Amino acid sequence: DTLPLWMLVVAYAAHIMEEYFLDWRSWAKRISGLSLDWTEFFVANSAVLVLGFCCSNVGFACPIFSYIFVGLATVNALTAHIGTSIVKRTFSPGLLTSIFLFLPLSIWAYVVVWQKGILNLPFIAFTILGGLIIQAFPILLQLLKRRIIKK
Repeated sequence: DTLPLWMLVVAYAAHIMEEYFLDWRSWAKRISGLSLDWTEFFVANSAVLVLGFCCSNVGFACPIFSYIFVGLATVNALTAHIGTSIVKRTFSPGLLTSIFLFLPLSIWAYVVVWQKGILNLPFIAFTILGGLIIQAFPILLQLLKRRIIKK
């Protein structure tokens, strides 16, 4: 039952490699103006992997928690990579794993909770909102860092 969650952890590892080797950091700075060094990139992504391990391990003991990781993968794919690539008309490092791993695995994961009778609109909303908050957290920290350093 938790196989899609565990596979999303592996997908996230592949996603991190795609972003690193295709220089997501320079791309993100060019389109957003936010400066992120590689240490910060690895710290943020290590936290995501820890979240993924925790969510996968908890599994269906608390699916509303576990599926925040699925929500994060969905939000990351749709906003940070697919949406940004469309809006900016440029290839986003991380786009390939978003399309070919994150979206199919996230759909599979949501099908599993649907089959278990857990899936409903509040469940989807909570997991997507949770993923959105986690996605936004490093960005907020970057903005806070910029504000603190300027003082």
